[in-house]
Amino acid sequence: MKLRIDLDGESYTLDLERNGNACEYRLEQMAGASGRASVVEVMPGVFSVLLGAKSITVHIVSKGDELEVWANGRRHAISIADARDRSAKDKKISTAGPMEIRAQIPGKVVKLLAHEGETVQAGQGVLVVEAMKMQNEMKSPKDGRISKLLVSEGATVAAGETLVIIE
Repeated sequence: MKLRIDLDGESYTLDLERNGNACEYRLEQMAGASGRASVVEVMPGVFSVLLGAKSITVHIVSKGDELEVWANGRRHAISIADARDRSAKDKKISTAGPMEIRAQIPGKVVKLLAHEGETVQAGQGVLVVEAMKMQNEMKSPKDGRISKLLVSEGATVAAGETLVIIE
């Protein structure tokens, strides 16, 4: 999964693949910032992070849209978003005409969050596809109306298959 991370005013893209308590990570804007980490929540808001032989205790507190994170005695302001989400100021694509939501990888439709004929907002979840034991919410790329819903709950989908058309 790709996440957009704003850390102390700097923006990064985090590529993260989880496997239980362990995960493979890579920060795209930082050479050499990749590896494997083990993360366990030891109490609410307190995490034990193991990076190789180094152990770090991380405290996280929600502060509105941001997180206040304390690690190694330092405070950091962090906001996290799905890299596929874009705020209105970041949008550089045309939203004129019908747009398709396609499956990124093969999977199974586990939940419909909207139905044919329904009006949706940009960034609103439309359906959930499970792939490789992870659930991915597919979101509307624009404000509009679902003109065609081409799948149903329980359907198996192929990579690149059109799932929804929004006008």
